[in-house]
Amino acid sequence: MAVVQPFRGIHYDPQRVNLADVISPPYDVLSAEDQEDLYRKHPYNIVRLILNREEVGDNEESNRYTRAAAFLEDALRAGVLVQDAQPCLYAYLQRFPHPLQSGRVCERWALLVALKLEPYENGVVLPHEETHTKAKEDRLRLMRATKANPEPIYGLYEDADGAISALLRQALQTTSPLLTAALPSPINPDIREEHIVYACAASDLLESFQVQFHQKRVWIADGHHRYETALNYQREQGGPSTPPRPHDFILMGLTAFEDLGLVVLPTHRLVRNIASERLESLGLLLERHFHVFPMELAAARDWLNAGAETERRFVVVLPSKAYGLRPREEVLPESILPERHSEAWRRLDVSLLQVLVLDRTLGISWHDLAHTEDVAYTRNEEEAVQLVQSGAFQLACLLRPPRVQEIRDVAAAGDKMPQKSTYFYPKLYSGLILRSFPLEERE
Repeated sequence: MAVVQPFRGIHYDPQRVNLADVISPPYDVLSAEDQEDLYRKHPYNIVRLILNREEVGDNEESNRYTRAAAFLEDALRAGVLVQDAQPCLYAYLQRFPHPLQSGRVCERWALLVALKLEPYENGVVLPHEETHTKAKEDRLRLMRATKANPEPIYGLYEDADGAISALLRQALQTTSPLLTAALPSPINPDIREEHIVYACAASDLLESFQVQFHQKRVWIADGHHRYETALNYQREQGGPSTPPRPHDFILMGLTAFEDLGLVVLPTHRLVRNIASERLESLGLLLERHFHVFPMELAAARDWLNAGAETERRFVVVLPSKAYGLRPREEVLPESILPERHSEAWRRLDVSLLQVLVLDRTLGISWHDLAHTEDVAYTRNEEEAVQLVQSGAFQLACLLRPPRVQEIRDVAAAGDKMPQKSTYFYPKLYSGLILRSFPLEERE
């Protein structure tokens, strides 16, 4: 099953820089404005490695990827980045305010490991979403230039018996933090979000971790593009090596499904350019598939998150009213949703919403989603409501958070989640721990 290895991690020297000034969210959540802000924040901010900006005059010999490689070499040469002397597994703690539950502070643990690459068809590493060629080409060019994993991807594993959790507690008993940083939370800037990394180098514990993971499968939560990029890079190097070489592994943060700090946010849908006749008869059209409850907006938002966790319910927001929706008992997912998908997929809230609301009620098919500008997405419920009330969109479809059990079941069935279904919060930060293939070769 899953093969994990310790590695000699690369990280900032906390005696040389303030860690909060040089780390960053992962490249794929950074806007152009975020990129510029991080450039200004510190000359050694990790953004210059994970998302170097394009410049006038870029060509094949000098471009954002060659500059990223030069940045890594310079930071190592200057001692701003250093490599640990011994191979380690790294425990990464994130302490953060819950984005949907006011006053609740969460802790989430991830083990940063070198995970042996496995093709999806082997059933060891399981994806849950589709990927796009353009993003993979970008990351492949960066990997060719840097010969590194500049930031971790994120995965999940099952730990029902708590064996790995117990090993983690044992490892932390005699270990002090290697790295610490505190940043303003994006949910509430008055509250700090903490990032703490511990290094575990004890050989007996490392071996125990490896034995435990050898019984596990890994579900990719974030970083499908980067995982598939690593597989492509491995093929360019001639395929898997025996014995394995550093490029046969990828830097991954692993969290247990059972971790109480595991938070998945919903992604709400926004729709515009709906035909007036559909909009005027929306309530009646929805009654074909749902029990429809007209409500005031505030009551509808409260209703959305009430009831049993497994109960299917959605809210459709209009400028002056809202509808609470529950699928009718006679509306069976297995009879109305595409047969090519698994039962786990057909029972997802987002699948029901797409087929019964967007497709059969509003006329927006699966195919249309990839090409239309009439459907937009946001994880911020308040933003969704404001965009409808401002007239930017005609309606919003609000969802409850997907459950991690659903993600596990869909991937285990060999299926993929619908587009824009999951958002794991918070993201693993970049710049805490890196891997370099050439430096690993020197061990």
